[in-house]
Amino acid sequence: MPRKLLDSVHEQEAKEEEIKKAKEKIEVKKPIEKIISKDGMKDKQISAKVNVKMYNAFTTINKMQGISNNSALNMLMAKYVRENRSLLEEDGTIY
Repeated sequence: MPRKLLDSVHEQEAKEEEIKKAKEKIEVKKPIEKIISKDGMKDKQISAKVNVKMYNAFTTINKMQGISNNSALNMLMAKYVRENRSLLEEDGTIY
């Protein structure tokens, strides 16, 4: 008799776990939650007006290299900050 009780408890726990996983799959994230990472590393969204021809060329180059526009922009910003870090140091700003 105790064995059946234990088995039924395990079965109930398994069912609850399956229901929980199903709910997680179904749960739709809000748009802002898709942008903000849990660790806050990349949580700034920007918008810019750009020249159409330049944007198309930028996008084509990125596709050829197998990277996203977002990745390319992050690389460009990182390079820019590295090259101009001395300005931050002069200002006392640390990043």
